[in-house]
Amino acid sequence: MRQLIIALLLALGLAGAAQAYDDPKALLEAIYAPYKAGQTPGDHEQYYSARLKGLYAANLERKAVDGRTGNEVDPNAPELVGFDPFIEGDHALLLDLMIGTPVVQGDRALSTVTFHNFDHTSLLAITMKREQDGWKVDDIASMGSDENWLLSWLLQYDPFGVN
Repeated sequence: MRQLIIALLLALGLAGAAQAYDDPKALLEAIYAPYKAGQTPGDHEQYYSARLKGLYAANLERKAVDGRTGNEVDPNAPELVGFDPFIEGDHALLLDLMIGTPVVQGDRALSTVTFHNFDHTSLLAITMKREQDGWKVDDIASMGSDENWLLSWLLQYDPFGVN
């Protein structure tokens, strides 16, 4: 009986660990599943490629020190990328979510995701990269009619001229 309980606990623990996605569409479906269920998604870092994680880390480092003066930046300053890039906002009420069939070329893939979030219509192009532990999101581009942005550009450069 004790071995059965230990086996169940191990199985549950492994199920909660970061999952490797062998298919780019499965990765996107996993990312958007909490939104469809009306839940708050967890940390997105598990879905990011090594390159995108590096850009986030460099962005956080730049936020700590002003690149021009070397002075510390006000810790209460707003985040440069202070929104959830998968929904183009802070809160989600996704309607009409459609994940396009990914176009795969070798270790790279591209898919579109469209939805309405409250009254905002979004069209995202999500690029993915196959890494050792499966498919990961490598960049996100907003292609909608309201605002256009590229996540890697926002993380790498300061569009507001602060740094």
